[in-house]
Amino acid sequence: MDLTTPQVRGVLSDRRRLVPVLLAIAGYAFAGVTVPLMLLFAGGWWLPKTVDTGPHLSTAPSVVVDVLLLALFGLQHSGMARPAFKAFITRWVPDALERSLYIVMASLAVWVLCLGWQPLPYRIWSTDGIVGTVLDGGFWLGFALVYAATLLLNHFYLLGLSQAYRAYVSRVPGVTIDRLQVHGPYRLVRHPLMTGLLLCFWCASTLTAGHLLWAGGLTGYILLGTFLEERDLLARFGAAYRAYAAQVPAFFPSLRGTLTQARIRGPQVFRSPGR
Repeated sequence: MDLTTPQVRGVLSDRRRLVPVLLAIAGYAFAGVTVPLMLLFAGGWWLPKTVDTGPHLSTAPSVVVDVLLLALFGLQHSGMARPAFKAFITRWVPDALERSLYIVMASLAVWVLCLGWQPLPYRIWSTDGIVGTVLDGGFWLGFALVYAATLLLNHFYLLGLSQAYRAYVSRVPGVTIDRLQVHGPYRLVRHPLMTGLLLCFWCASTLTAGHLLWAGGLTGYILLGTFLEERDLLARFGAAYRAYAAQVPAFFPSLRGTLTQARIRGPQVFRSPGR
């Protein structure tokens, strides 16, 4: 984002342009703090409260609270991502800030989920040595994949900055979709961001009952969310996306699919950033 001096002066001198830009930057920063903390919370790394540790209620109330929190999280994420809801909310919120609003609400949902989470400390497994190292390595692989996937999806568009920049700084008409060259992890799986999250949720050298509930609940959300997203993509792009989906698995690469993709030269898929 190349901010020339006239553009900066124009924004700083016009509160109607400055305030939306600051809101988009604040939303971006909020998500920038929220996402790594959520992943560390899920992995049980370094934080005073994690999915496995912290004060909690007795077993039955804890399960009820956790299930309700997971349902609220899934409702917010998938509900606000639907085209019908976006059409509804943009009656009051400028189009350029719709994504920023979603990012803020999604981040708030993550904080509610993590702060309200009730650990269920009964251990299902606990491993060390090579197995524990492999599982911990899988978590960090997933952590890295989450960020790699957002960069390939157009990181600043995904988190709402590009829309605000185009509307209020450069005043260049924005785009509603991104053109994505299917390369890197997208040649192997259709949803590498979700693959990264699944690795973060399931790769644990110590798995408690609470961690199992967390991973199972959010895996259910991921399956539902990607089903709804792919339905939208098929409705928008038709045969082009259907052909891509027929060649590339959703979450985890197969040997056959990898060999097939090695023979493909630069297919293009048009998609909106995933929610």
